[in-house]
Amino acid sequence: MTWKEAVVRFMREKQNKDSTNEVSIFKYLDPYFGHLYVDEIRRMHIDDIIQQRLNEGVSNATVNRLLQKLRAVLNKAHKEWEVKCDPPYIKLLKEPKKRVRWLAEPEALRLIKALPSHIADMATLALETGLRESNITLLRWDQVDFSQRIIYVEGDDILKSELAFVVPLSDVAVDVIKRQIGKHSTRVFTYKGNPIRRANTKAFKNVCAELGLEDFRWHDLRHTWATWHVQRGTPLEVLQELGGWSDYKMVKRYAHFSHQHLKQFVNRSPTGLATISPTMAKFGQ
Repeated sequence: MTWKEAVVRFMREKQNKDSTNEVSIFKYLDPYFGHLYVDEIRRMHIDDIIQQRLNEGVSNATVNRLLQKLRAVLNKAHKEWEVKCDPPYIKLLKEPKKRVRWLAEPEALRLIKALPSHIADMATLALETGLRESNITLLRWDQVDFSQRIIYVEGDDILKSELAFVVPLSDVAVDVIKRQIGKHSTRVFTYKGNPIRRANTKAFKNVCAELGLEDFRWHDLRHTWATWHVQRGTPLEVLQELGGWSDYKMVKRYAHFSHQHLKQFVNRSPTGLATISPTMAKFGQ
C-alpha cells in the first residue's frame, strides 16, 4: 500500500467531521511520503519532518498534532488493514502544561459587543454551553430540541470523547439559537446565507487585539465557561458531564478556581491560641 492510498482510505473510513486541518496535515506530509510505500517509511523521515517544522518556528504542540495523525495512519495500516509494515515508534515532543486562559464577565461582555453579530452569537453560545468551535459552527437543526431545551452531541459530532452527551441550554442560549431560525434549512449558524465553517477567524482575532485581550483564542471561551461554573460552585463531576469530558484530569485543571470547599477546614476548634491577645501574638509572648 502506498502512502497516498493509505491517506485516502484513512480519510474515507474516519470521515472527520471537520477535515480542514486533517487535509492541511496530509498536504504537508505529501512531499515526504507521497513517493513511498507505507513499509518504506523510516524513523529518519519522521526526524526530518520534526526538524523542519521546528525550523519553521511552530510549537511542539503543532508538531505533535502532525505526528499523531501520521501515527494514526500507520497504525491503522499495520493493525487493521494488515499491511505488511513495521511502523517506527513515534514519540511526541514535550509540551508545556495546558494553560487556562479565561475572561472575567465584564471582559466577555466587551468582547461580545465588539464582535460582528454572526460571530457574537456563536461566542455567546460558547460561553453559555462550553461547546467547542466545530460543535458550534457545524451545529445542525436536527441536534436542537427546543421542547427539552437541549443540544445532542453524538456520532460524527463528537470531537474528542467517544461518548455522546447532552448539552442543556440556558435562556440566553435558547434565544441565540432561535435568532437563527429561517436562515438555513440544515445548519444553525450562517453568514450571508452560507453555513459557517470557522469561528476563530481573522475578524475574531482582530477584535481581541483591539480590546487588548492578549493571548486569547476561541477555545478559551470554553475555558471561560468552565471557570465561571467552578466559581459559581458547580461540582467538578457535574462540570465533566456538562462539558463532555471523558477524562476527569481535564476537569481537575479548573479545580483551583474554587476555594469554597476549603473554608470549612481553616478554622480549628477553640484552643489556647484563640485566647492569645493580638499584642502578645505580635511580640511572640
